[in-house]
Order: sequence, then C-alpha cells, then structure tokens
Amino acid sequence: MLELFELRGADSEILFSPYCWRVRLALAHKGLPFKGNPLRFTDKEPLACSGQGLVPVIRDGEKVVNDSVAIFQYLDATYPEKTLLGDSLAANRARLLEKLIFTAVRMPLLKILVPRVFVAIDNADKDYFRSSREKALGMSLEAFADRQAGLDAFVSAVAPLEAWLQTQEYLDGEQPAGTDYLVAGLFFWAWCLGEQPWTPGSAVDAWFQRILKQYEAQFGAVKRAA
Repeated sequence: MLELFELRGADSEILFSPYCWRVRLALAHKGLPFKGNPLRFTDKEPLACSGQGLVPVIRDGEKVVNDSVAIFQYLDATYPEKTLLGDSLAANRARLLEKLIFTAVRMPLLKILVPRVFVAIDNADKDYFRSSREKALGMSLEAFADRQAGLDAFVSAVAPLEAWLQTQEYLDGEQPAGTDYLVAGLFFWAWCLGEQPWTPGSAVDAWFQRILKQYEAQFGAVKRAA
C-alpha cells in the first residue's frame, strides 16, 4: 500500500500542510488506498528514505518520491487512470501555476495563518518553526503576521479564480483534476486551521465545498483546529 509522509500538529488528526493536502486529494482522485504517516516538523528521520527533509513524501514499494508536483507526475505515470496532469506540457504548466500561486495566494494566507500554525503545532516543534520561518521571512513571526493585509491580498488573488469558476464547476473543467488540487491544497490549509478567508456563497466557496465533500465522502470529516 502507498504510504504518505505528511505534516501534523500537536493533535495527530490536524493535518495542515497545503502540499500534503494536494497529495491527499490526488490519491483520493485516483482512488488509491494509502496509509498516512503524520510527522511533526522535527520528525526528520522517517524522511531519510527520500534523501531530503521535507514533506510530502510518498513511498510506493521501493519507489520514494518527494515534492507535490513530482508526486502528481509519478502517480499519472504509474497509475494512469483518472489523469491528474497529463502529458509533459501539462506538467510544465503545473510548475508555472505553482510559482504563480506561491506568491499570489500562499503568501497572503501565510500572513493570516502563521499565528494559527504556531498554536497548532507540538511544543517540541515551536523553536524549530520559529527559527526556520523567521530566517526565511527575514523578520519575526509577529512582525510578519498581518491578518487584514493577508485577507485583502487573498481576496485580490482569488478574483481570477472566482471569475473562472462562475463559468465552470472546476478549474480543470467539468471534473476536478490536478490544477484543482494544486490550488485547493492551500484552501485546505486554511480550512484545517479554522479559517475561511474566501467569501461564503461565492463561486470559489462552492468549488471548495464540492472538493471537500468528495474527499469527505471517501475519508470522513476533515478535522479542523479550534
């Protein structure tokens, strides 16, 4: 059975990594059974099999793959039913999308979610999380966090998605596929941490709720942080 190494909070049922959620959604899309292996930030030893220290990682027999887009490509190549990305051109477009949404969507969400992540993680992870993120951000977590600025930037970032989803049910067309999951992972990140920065009743909200319901129909309710 496939094994997914993913990120957990102090509560092992709070799974909040946007990149790991992408892979969970992709595995659900493929109908592939898997075993979740939730790890804390500082649980690095189980990831040694991948030659690096970041989640998500999947292990499929002797094959180990890290990076969400690379995992999508592996799943399409190995389990071709219900395609996620398709050919190499589509995979390259997915990489472009990844770069675009990192700045446009992830960074505004990070401004909203950093305090929630810090509360949700295990005490043993707090020093690691603070030092690593503050080094990357070039400032303290408290200086970076700005809920209102994050909300304003997020609303602007998802406006093109809102317009697109007013014409079709999913980003990839009539049915969800790789593009939907690459973006939806970020929404699951917020959702699991108890946030919903998008407008209730909007086209974006309806899209997220459809994906959420499809996932929960297979795996049960997604646990959210208080």
